[in-house]
Amino acid sequence: MNVTQLTKRFGTFTALDDVSFSLRPGCTSLLGENGAGKTTLLNMIARVTTPTSGQIVGHDAIRIGYLPQRPALYPSLTPVETIRYAAELTGVTNVDPVHLLKRVGLEPVDRPAAHLSGGMRQRLGIAQALVHDPELLLLDEPVSALDPRGRREVLDLLSDLKRERMILYSTHVLPDAEEASDWVLLLRQGRLLMEGTVTDLLGSKSSIQVRLFNDVVTEDEWRTLPGVSHATRSGTTWELETDAKDVTERALLQLLLERGLRLQSLHVGHPSLESLFLEVNA
Repeated sequence: MNVTQLTKRFGTFTALDDVSFSLRPGCTSLLGENGAGKTTLLNMIARVTTPTSGQIVGHDAIRIGYLPQRPALYPSLTPVETIRYAAELTGVTNVDPVHLLKRVGLEPVDRPAAHLSGGMRQRLGIAQALVHDPELLLLDEPVSALDPRGRREVLDLLSDLKRERMILYSTHVLPDAEEASDWVLLLRQGRLLMEGTVTDLLGSKSSIQVRLFNDVVTEDEWRTLPGVSHATRSGTTWELETDAKDVTERALLQLLLERGLRLQSLHVGHPSLESLFLEVNA
């Protein structure tokens, strides 16, 4: 499926501006701050709203399942009744409601949707979107109402589902996107700022996380180390972004020895999507 020069205006406000990309098999995460245009894009792909200009090629020839940010459920129907009703609407005759509900981690409880917790409603919304076995699954913030265990279950479910279909989902939980996604789209103020695999976006940079028993080194001092382009602090841990890992490591150890500083922990890896997200939205 190809999105070409997609634009959406609401009066004088441009919610989406000349966005183009190709959606491929697997799981694609859609990242961006509130108001970046993520939900607008999903609504247009789902044919809930029409673009002002541009086109989406291929989405009218495939089955699409859509979970909006707030699941659209009939409050008086139980989970099993919800799945049966969704099956009738889509003309599906071979769905097993109990099996489908268990697949998304929801027991077929005998309670109406109005009396379900937020996490249970979210799982029911995912099950409802899967009733007709869609080739493209659109999910708007699918883990926003879930506790850590529920998020883990949904991530495992996405890993399973992406083998069989295309998935496009928006999220603010960047570590989840980094884990589950084969491809990433980064929106900023309605424009597509970056796209690619996580490896492509993070490039060849390395991240050194260092924690000292006495946190006496300033940001300016960390940034004077050779190769360091950014130094950010989270609690008592400093994250140094470098494009010359070996050189930076040697200079870092030399600094610790010269200053007589006690090292609590040192971890070398790659920058996270979160650090990239914060950098481009600064």
